[in-house]
Amino acid sequence: MSAKKYNSNQLISILDSLFKKNGSGILSLTTQVDSWQQQRSCVLILRNGALIYGGTKVPNAEELCLKIGEALKPNLIKAALSVAVERAKEHNSAVELLEMLIRMRAFTWQEVEALMNTKVLLIIEKFVPYPGEAQWNGNLDLNLSYGADRHGLSWSDIQQELKLRQQIWQDYAPQIPSMDAIPVVTPQQLKAIDNPQVADHFIKSVNGKASLVNIAEKMGKDPLKIAKNYLSWANNGWVSLVTSPLEAQRVINASIANEQGGENSVNSPEAISLRERSAIAKLGQDLPIVLSVDDSAIIQTSIKRALQADYNVLLASKATEALEILQEVKVELMLLDLTMPDIDGLEFCKTVRAFPQFRDLPIVMVTARDGLVNKMKGHIAGTSKYLTKPFKPEELREVVRQYIQ
Repeated sequence: MSAKKYNSNQLISILDSLFKKNGSGILSLTTQVDSWQQQRSCVLILRNGALIYGGTKVPNAEELCLKIGEALKPNLIKAALSVAVERAKEHNSAVELLEMLIRMRAFTWQEVEALMNTKVLLIIEKFVPYPGEAQWNGNLDLNLSYGADRHGLSWSDIQQELKLRQQIWQDYAPQIPSMDAIPVVTPQQLKAIDNPQVADHFIKSVNGKASLVNIAEKMGKDPLKIAKNYLSWANNGWVSLVTSPLEAQRVINASIANEQGGENSVNSPEAISLRERSAIAKLGQDLPIVLSVDDSAIIQTSIKRALQADYNVLLASKATEALEILQEVKVELMLLDLTMPDIDGLEFCKTVRAFPQFRDLPIVMVTARDGLVNKMKGHIAGTSKYLTKPFKPEELREVVRQYIQ
């Protein structure tokens, strides 16, 4: 079946029609929330007119059971599932594998059904408000149902919960315009936060681009529960929520301009960086130059405050701008974010190292990923040091002092 377009809030009627036909198959959905966001896609699977699954793709039975187990019994699932797979008679029967796992007391049918109910609910919630395209495929190769009577998920329960959640989202307005609102934290707001855990969360998760849904998915949390926290923080004046990255950047730029003395025009980070470079060249300052490459205004402000007493700190939000700075002035050390919008930090590190004049330049990777694998990758790419976010100002100064005497 070819893809058919539908309008906002029409998805429910499409599903109702499939339920009435006792359809079995896969409903593939795509939607574009905003032009600046990636296209959102998912699959909803029906069996005999009942929902049985929702996710980003159609899983096989083993993949599905592993995901369920990781959510319910992460310490047990791999060992239990390996036994179940060995004993299974039907190749792609999720029911058979789940029954064996339940007999092993890994979890119960009630727990499995509750988990999948929530999963499907959260997926539908992300698609209902927006127009999109739906494509129906009547071929189904996933044997899945719930309980001893082999029933599907309760559509009436999902609808009831969906209506309740939609009302709560409406109640959160205008502080939170929608689940796709983007949190933005200015340097002044960050200074006012008296809860270290909240400050750490903002530093790790809020970058002026990620929406509440993005943040919740990364944390493996319910977006509505995340939104409840953000509503409280917004009421405290710690965070603002806007509807686009451009609006978020305007808020940050206005805050920086206000802190620097209320300039008449709000400058972009690129313009500020160019002005700073020009000032350094004209004044002939003797302080060592540290280049910080990060697309987070919060991180950049924190780094500059920590180092500006002893170093000239230049800021770049893109790899291309960082290369310009490296070619124009003598940089003594570069602080480099692992994840940037235009290039992976490790790839950029390799690019910089390819220039003979930068082979000995100290490059400190600054990132929230502190795993051993990432550190090894950084070492291979040519990083000199690894600094984990969030960090204290003195920690940063100590690292810089190791390379700049």
